[in-house]
Parts: sequence; C-alpha cells; structure tokens
Amino acid sequence: MTDTFHPSYILEYIPKILQAFPMTFYILFMSLVLSLLIGAVFAFLSLSGKKAAGTIAKGYVSFMRGVPTLILIFLIYLGLPQVMRNFGVDMSGISLSTYIIACLSLSVSANMAEMMRSAYLAIDKGQREAAYSVGMSPVVAFFRIIFPQALGVAIPTLGNNIIMLFKETSLAFTIGVIDMMGKARAVSAANYGATKLEVYIAAGIIFWALCFIMEKGTKLVEKAYTKGRKA
Repeated sequence: MTDTFHPSYILEYIPKILQAFPMTFYILFMSLVLSLLIGAVFAFLSLSGKKAAGTIAKGYVSFMRGVPTLILIFLIYLGLPQVMRNFGVDMSGISLSTYIIACLSLSVSANMAEMMRSAYLAIDKGQREAAYSVGMSPVVAFFRIIFPQALGVAIPTLGNNIIMLFKETSLAFTIGVIDMMGKARAVSAANYGATKLEVYIAAGIIFWALCFIMEKGTKLVEKAYTKGRKA
C-alpha cells in the first residue's frame, strides 16, 4: 500500500463508478415517486382541517425529519425482518434495493409533505372561493386553479428535495447495494485501498456534477413554467 497521490487515476475511476449509475438512478426515481405519493397523503391529512388527522401528519413529519436516514435504514433493514419473523412472515426474499427505496421514500416523504402543504397554503384562499362560486367542484377547482399555481411555487423546493434525495442514495452501500458509492468501495477494495483517496475524489466529482446539472435543470424548469403561466 502506498500513500502516493495519483491524480491521473481519478479520470480512470470516473467511468468505472458510472457503471453503477443505472442502479443509483433506479433508486432515485422509485424513491422520488413513492415519497411524492406518501407526502401527498400526509399533506392532505394536514390540510384536512380534522384535528386527529392533523396530529397524525405532524407526528409523522416530525419523526421522519428527526430520525437520521442511516438509522432508519438499519431499523427497517435489520429490525423489520426480525419483528415480522415473530409473526411468521419471512422477508428474506425482499431485494436490497427494495429496502433502500422504502427507507429513502419514507425519509424524504416528510419534506415532500411539507413542500405540498406550504405550496397549497401559498395560493390565495379567495381563488378557491371564486372557483366554487362559478360552480366548480373542489376536485375540478384544485386541478384547474390551485394545482397549476402551487406547482410553480413548489418547483424550487422540489428541486432541492430531489438533490437531497440523490445525495442520500449514497447510503445504499451500507446494506450492500452496488450503487455508485457501492461501486466506488468495490473499486477501492480491488486495489486493497491503495488508491481510495482517488476513488472517493472521483465519486465526489460525479455527485457534484450531477447535483449541479439538477440544480441548473430546476432553475430552467422553474423559469420556463413561470414564463408559461404568466403568458
């Protein structure tokens, strides 16, 4: 093992780490879809006006935002199968990627719920009342009047949540998923850790570059959507 730093290795390792990008993208996409669905449920409960539903939503959001994602991963991956085994349920057939998607979806859904709630409340209440006054049902008023405006408000926060979720996919390696971080560890192990600095610099560059692209993409989408709405 040598402590010599080889910058040229960084460019060599970037393509190797990117070989695992499809798995990272799969985790990101599935976690994003599920977190939006779960977040929508708890945003609805929070906005329902019912005390019990609001309390449940607040408790869920508080718990998920307060528990580190890594702890949640270990609780679900290590703890849930053990608990279910006591009820005669065997979870050994569930894939590692399914566990990490479930964990990330639950963790990020709290921020998604707050994003949706805030975006909904940002729309003037008078617009809803005006829609009802011309005969629109609550569902029609929501999709034709409220949702298009709330989406414009939510785009920046949604972009930030996606970037945060993307960075958290790097935790998948902790349970053995071969995503980009898992691939980086494998590359480092193949060299007996001799070039681990170069490997992780390469991984850091990849994550930074993709986050930069997503950030710029979010701004472009926000600009285009806002311009379209104004037009």
